[in-house]
Amino acid sequence: MGMMSLLGQAADLPKHPKLHAAINAHLLDGTKNYFGAGPFKSVAPSEYRPHLIDLNGDGIKEALVLMLGRDWGGTGGQTLLIFRGVEKGFQFNGRMTCVRFPMEGSVCVMKSKSNGWRDLAVRLRGRGAGQKYAHMKFGGTRYPLNPTTEQELRGWPGSDYILISGDGTAKALPERGTYFSGVLGKSIRVQVRLEHDKGKVTGEYFYEKYGTPIQLAGTASGLQVVLKEIIKEQPQAELRLKKGPKEWVGEWKSLDGKKRFPLRLNLVATERTGEYSGLFESHVQTCYPILKGKAGDRFNVLLANVFNHRYQKAVEEYGEELKSGDVAEVGESMKRWSHEDSASIRYFSDDLISVRGSNWHYTGGAHGNSYCFNLNYWWNNRKAKALELPDLFDSKKNWRSNVGRFIRSDLKKQGASWPPKTDSEAVETTFTFSPSGVVFHYSPYAVGPYAEGYYHVLVPYSFLQPILDKAGPLARWVK
Repeated sequence: MGMMSLLGQAADLPKHPKLHAAINAHLLDGTKNYFGAGPFKSVAPSEYRPHLIDLNGDGIKEALVLMLGRDWGGTGGQTLLIFRGVEKGFQFNGRMTCVRFPMEGSVCVMKSKSNGWRDLAVRLRGRGAGQKYAHMKFGGTRYPLNPTTEQELRGWPGSDYILISGDGTAKALPERGTYFSGVLGKSIRVQVRLEHDKGKVTGEYFYEKYGTPIQLAGTASGLQVVLKEIIKEQPQAELRLKKGPKEWVGEWKSLDGKKRFPLRLNLVATERTGEYSGLFESHVQTCYPILKGKAGDRFNVLLANVFNHRYQKAVEEYGEELKSGDVAEVGESMKRWSHEDSASIRYFSDDLISVRGSNWHYTGGAHGNSYCFNLNYWWNNRKAKALELPDLFDSKKNWRSNVGRFIRSDLKKQGASWPPKTDSEAVETTFTFSPSGVVFHYSPYAVGPYAEGYYHVLVPYSFLQPILDKAGPLARWVK
């Protein structure tokens, strides 16, 4: 057999063999029902486009299969086959017609659910901000057949766009957060943190030498991301990046075009999410980073354990509280309880990470509340250590007094209504670190009323140098 024949066969091998078998088994059954026993030609992998995603929360992915070619569509769109994921493979669940393809953002798997299955948004017409989608809700046994006869979705669907061609945002960046490290110019090391929501991107980056965050805002489209560098609320430069096979490549350019530097970034972390919907519209969600490479091998289990423990605890507590409450007596205060955890990487390396966790929760009352927590880890002596604040400092130095005095002074300058009364009290809070210094975080109500929100105090290394542990995790930034 010739080399070209081998290559041709390899190119047409199914990526998901069990799904491929289920598709052809379903089509064979249909052929028998309509035409009886007779010749049947199976479809090749190149004749359909699959997307696997867990739609019903059972931990097994379903398959949305867009059938390609004239036999499966016309001017109104293509046919979408839906298969339920089961332990041994896939079972046909239903189909959907009039899926517009090729079009950008053809189908969106939404966060909302109906009868335990995630809603789908199928594009009907329009472009840009004028796009309109049909709201396809699971009816208990299957999704509706024809999007054009279903209720039109108000606003823009929110979650992952799939089965797309052309300008699809999910190709460029996953939803929510991503973290990169890379090189600007010939040798300037940078770290970049981005948040992506339906094509809009915000975030920040810093030079590893200095650690000062620089704000970013822009868009993700296709395989490209375009960002404006913002300093003092004014754009100063533009960053253009394109996703390649192994890394993101692009350019940093000043707005006047006089300065240009190549930019190369490697994706070092994405995010994992988990969601639970309980009694009386209660909702528990977790979202935490998944690190790549050595850092992932060393720290991922630790990070996941913390967030998953918090998630399970909230699910159990909400379940117990809501089952025991008399909803008829307490009314609306028992409804729509929420517990949402998220995370933001503040510094990343193979042996040291700093993550700021954030929680928002609502259990009745005038408004929800929030607080933050830290996850700081150091790989030292072939094991990972969870860092407490004393681990950063020389135990022989009076660091609490020095750092606490700095914090109290800074909080007063910021206008905090209730600054800590003692130095020891000032340092008893969440902290993170980066090349710029150690940041102390104060949640609402900690040093001021709810309306004042969060306070953050950066203590730079120029101040910390005399009291840091010279053999500790932050010694790398003190020379």
